[in-house]
Amino acid sequence: MKKSIWLAAGVAGMLLGSPAIDVQGAVNVQIHSPDGRSFVIDSRPSFINLPEQGFSVAVGSPYDIVYYDNRYYINQNGSWYRSKSYRGPWTVIRERNLPGKIRRHNLADIKRYRDTEYNRIGNRRTLEQQRSDENNRRTLEQQRSDENNRRTLEQQRSDENNRRTLEQQRSDENHRRTLEQQRSDQNHK
Repeated sequence: MKKSIWLAAGVAGMLLGSPAIDVQGAVNVQIHSPDGRSFVIDSRPSFINLPEQGFSVAVGSPYDIVYYDNRYYINQNGSWYRSKSYRGPWTVIRERNLPGKIRRHNLADIKRYRDTEYNRIGNRRTLEQQRSDENNRRTLEQQRSDENNRRTLEQQRSDENNRRTLEQQRSDENHRRTLEQQRSDQNHK
């Protein structure tokens, strides 16, 4: 008994101590249904949620896959199949046995809902991207304006320093001339 506990603790420690690895890869699953039909799902489908209908629908998939209540429903050539995993196994299901939320919509409407939602999200993303681009453009313009203002201010300071230097040089020259005049006046006396 003690050995079993220590062995279980050791295995758990090894599993918990192992670094997590995020592995992604294409999956090519060929599905054969009991009625002899087959189809291939190359990778895990992406889904778009249809909040008004209460289920999700695959996008970018060659198959019409609906995800609802932790199950996948696929319509292939007018027949419905159900599975707990997108990889299968798939079992044929009669349309009358589909969940009510799916059954109340025909496949054409489900596709239309999916496309409408996909376009709405795409348009929202496009609008958000346009706003983001506009904000970035304004920020860049503001940075350029700020840089130009900084340069202008530096130029003004430099011009002011040059003016003061020139005034100082003139003052120094006038003072030198005055001293020379005084010396000259003293020498003539």
